[in-house]
Amino acid sequence: MEVTMIKYFIFLLFFVFNAIIFGDEKVEPFGSKEAIRGGVITIHTSEFPKSFNYYINNALDASIVFSLVYESLLEMHPVTLEFMPLLAKRWEISKDKRVFTFEIDERAKWADGKPVTAYDVLFTYDTIMNPSNLTSVQRIFLSRFERPVVINERKIQFKAKSIHYNNFITLAGLSILPEHFFKGKNFNRDFNLKLPPGSGPYRMTDVKEGRYYVLERRKDYWGDLLLHHTGMYNFDKIKFKVIRDDNVAFEAFKKGDFDVFTGISAKRWVTETNTEHFRNNWIIRKKIYNYKPEGFSGIVLNTRRTLFKDKRVRKALFMLLDREELIKKIMYNEYSPLTSYWPSLYKGGKANEPVKYDPEGAKKLLLEAGYDRLDSEGYLVNKKGERLEFKIYYSSEALERQLTYYVESCKKAGVKVNLELLSWATLLKKLENYDFDALTIGWSATLFDDPEQLWHSKHVNEPGGNNLPGYSNAEVDRLIDSLPPVFDLNERIKIIKKIDKIIYDDVPYILFWGANYQRIFYKPIFGMPKTYLSKYGDIYEFLVYWWIDPEKLEKYKKAIREKKPLPPEEVEVYYDVLEKK
Repeated sequence: MEVTMIKYFIFLLFFVFNAIIFGDEKVEPFGSKEAIRGGVITIHTSEFPKSFNYYINNALDASIVFSLVYESLLEMHPVTLEFMPLLAKRWEISKDKRVFTFEIDERAKWADGKPVTAYDVLFTYDTIMNPSNLTSVQRIFLSRFERPVVINERKIQFKAKSIHYNNFITLAGLSILPEHFFKGKNFNRDFNLKLPPGSGPYRMTDVKEGRYYVLERRKDYWGDLLLHHTGMYNFDKIKFKVIRDDNVAFEAFKKGDFDVFTGISAKRWVTETNTEHFRNNWIIRKKIYNYKPEGFSGIVLNTRRTLFKDKRVRKALFMLLDREELIKKIMYNEYSPLTSYWPSLYKGGKANEPVKYDPEGAKKLLLEAGYDRLDSEGYLVNKKGERLEFKIYYSSEALERQLTYYVESCKKAGVKVNLELLSWATLLKKLENYDFDALTIGWSATLFDDPEQLWHSKHVNEPGGNNLPGYSNAEVDRLIDSLPPVFDLNERIKIIKKIDKIIYDDVPYILFWGANYQRIFYKPIFGMPKTYLSKYGDIYEFLVYWWIDPEKLEKYKKAIREKKPLPPEEVEVYYDVLEKK
């Protein structure tokens, strides 16, 4: 399961004037007015989270659960990107873009009926900023503000230390914690296995460590009063069932144990969808094209280790990965080689020059780097007799074939690469302390990411940080430091592209491959918005906007019982086409 960055979005109006912005509940909802509430949805997850507390575990699985239990001050319309009221019904931005005032909706309630107050917002800030808590990633963003001032029970004011284009978005997206549930507890330890009730639409009701966890929709959810929540949060229960082995999980899905299946490999998509389940449309497969920003994935090289300090070594190791061959032979041409850390910025245009498979060129670079002789086993060593050897940790068995190919390619060039499969929880422990040579990881993207947390040198040695390769480049630091006052989106993109070019040339990652679509399997029992997902939404939006259609459910049950086919559906769907219908 890939790591996910904190979700920050483009704010299209950059506070040119002093503005009091009132919450407008007349915004057209994205959720369908035809949505029906009820039922249980069961989905597969490959790992039990090391913690459900997203503030100390910024992984995808924790993010999904956390976002359904707790709420932010504001939310953003998934199509228009307009800010809409959530916990805060009213907000104000000063003319100098440094002071932000939020007024909490008097209707907002915690699950126990107590009101959400400005003191809960202050408590959340203090908790994240507490250096004893493992919240270093979130602390990067909140450290840009002075400690907020509570004006009264329902109003709080933040003052930024300096102007930053993301300041308002940071505060708007801050998930608020209930002080009376969290206060006096160990934030790093006491909320790992079960989250206290929040103000959101769901609460955790059943957790069996290592096996499953369940969210149950709150019948008294205060947010049901908001017009723009029409057609959202429709499932009575969401059950996440843990099966580590992906093949076992897929067989369980075909037997009906899961309603939805994600994390689909190219091999499975192409070669394992000719069974009766797919031929009879008892399982629907869908490839969805929308405007979700692409992230990146690859092998991160820990430059804190002496071996990877030399860029020539890193570049050579990249040149030993035959991505085009792997995409063709193993991944059925479902992907394209990544040539950027921000692929969505190029909108189909050219990013950076692809690093081609070139074993001879790699050998020359390694020779220049001092690996000029072979040991008795045929591996390269330097003048000190140090072998060119390292270990790659990985947590997804789906990558095993690709990595095995890479190991063999490196061996032919005289490089010894060892592989070790770890559980996600164990891998995260390695990440927290940078205790690795190399490992595979994927980063999701948002509409416009703040590059500081991943790439600024001041975060190189920060425990639990996101600068995994220990990347440090003075020019990149300078460019990142130049971004905060740049409110013009096009100008920021120009700067990000400069950053991208430098980082790409420095090779902190051996980049993998990417795609501009999302894949999903599901039973034909759901109703959903006509575009399946929102304009920028990721695949897990089905938890928010889909619902169980009783009529479709009965037809599905009958088809299974009588072993008869259901009507076929389009496999590939495009947001723009569907939106116009």
